[in-house]
Amino acid sequence: MTAVKLYIKHLVEGMFDGSKVDTVFGKVSEVRISGTLVDSYKTEDGNYIALTVDDGTETIRVKAWRQDTEKLKPFTIGDIVDIVGRVREYNEEIYLSPEIISKISPNKWILRELELMKSYVQSGVTIPLPSQSPQSQTTERVPFTHTDLPPESIPQKIEYPTKDRGTISTPSPVTPSTASESHALPDDQHISEHSKPGEVPYEEKTTFEDIEEFEILEGDEVVETVLELLKEDMTKEILIDKSGLDEIDVELALRELLDEGRIIKEGGVYKKKSP
Repeated sequence: MTAVKLYIKHLVEGMFDGSKVDTVFGKVSEVRISGTLVDSYKTEDGNYIALTVDDGTETIRVKAWRQDTEKLKPFTIGDIVDIVGRVREYNEEIYLSPEIISKISPNKWILRELELMKSYVQSGVTIPLPSQSPQSQTTERVPFTHTDLPPESIPQKIEYPTKDRGTISTPSPVTPSTASESHALPDDQHISEHSKPGEVPYEEKTTFEDIEEFEILEGDEVVETVLELLKEDMTKEILIDKSGLDEIDVELALRELLDEGRIIKEGGVYKKKSP
C-alpha cells in the first residue's frame, strides 16, 4: 500500500523534483489525505474540476480534467473526504491528481486522524498545529457561513486523556467560515485555544502511549485481512461489508494484491490465485 498518509501542510511545503515531493517521510509520489471540501470550481464545459481540501493544517487542490472529472463530480462543499492522489505541480503549486476519493463520516475521519497521529509519533515527526500561514489567509474562500453546512459534515477536534495533562487535540478540518475567523485572531489567541498559559503546545506532548489504546490496522494487516477473506470469491462491495474496512483501504489492498499476482479479477469478482 504505497500511498503515504500525511498532513497537507507537510505535503505543500515539500520540494517537488518533477515526479516526487520531498516530505518529512521522504520522497513520495502518491499520498493519502483526508479533510473537508471548502471550495470547488468547474469550467462551463465540465472538462475541468478543482476541489479545495482543508485538513486543519493547510489546504490543497485536487484537480481533474476530461474523463477524470467523473471522480470529483459527486462531491460538494462541506463533504469530509478521504483521498488517494498522485502529487503534481504547476506554477509552483503542489496539487493532487485523484486516484481514489470517497466521502467519509465524522467517525471515519476520527479514525483516519488517529492513524495519521500514530504514524507521525512512530516516525518521531512533529504533528503540525492548525494552519496560520499567509497562504491560508489569502486563499479565496466561498462566501457562506458554517450555518450553511449540515452539522454532521463538520468534524470536531479529537480529545483523549494523557498522562501529564487533561486532554490533547488534533488538527481538524475547518469550514471556510471557521478558517477565516481563526486567521483573524492574534497569534496569542491562536495558542490559547489549545493550551493554558505556560503550557507547551500539544504536539510536543504527544506520545505513542497516548494513542496505543486505539486498535488501528497497519497497511500489511489490511492486505492480509482482505487476502484471508478472498478464500471465497467476492466483489469489492462484499469485501468492504465483510471486512468492516473502508472503501479506500480495500481498494488499495486489492491493488497491491493484484500487482503482486496473489489474486486475479474476473469481471467485478476478485479471486485468490491458486498455488
